[in-house]
Amino acid sequence: MIKKIFLVVFLVGYLFSSDYHDAITLYKQNKFQEASKLFLKAAQAGDAESAYILGYLYTGGIGVKPDLKESVKWYKIAAKKGHTNAQVNLGWAYIGGQGVKVDYKKAAFWVKKAKDKGSVQAKRLWNEFKLNSFE
Repeated sequence: MIKKIFLVVFLVGYLFSSDYHDAITLYKQNKFQEASKLFLKAAQAGDAESAYILGYLYTGGIGVKPDLKESVKWYKIAAKKGHTNAQVNLGWAYIGGQGVKVDYKKAAFWVKKAKDKGSVQAKRLWNEFKLNSFE
């Protein structure tokens, strides 16, 4: 039974890892639409880095139609899994009202998570916008 569980975990990890690595290769070749599809597949399988990258792609309209709400959706998924850059970008979204309503309390929540992990960018945001007053 333990061998079967290990095999399933290994195979799932390998599958989204393969999609992620293939997506990176396509991205480096400027094949953004194809890459975005593989990032989506890997993100849907639970890969936080792929979810973060999807947020980035939707923010800039790279290989996908620009969509700030969709961007925030993917940043949230990655941020909840502990992805520091996604937490910072989500904080920025709440500070600037990009894809969401301006909400300094939510911004403070996400930026603090990244700041507590040592993110220099999060520390700057925290200080610049005085987010400690919104905790």
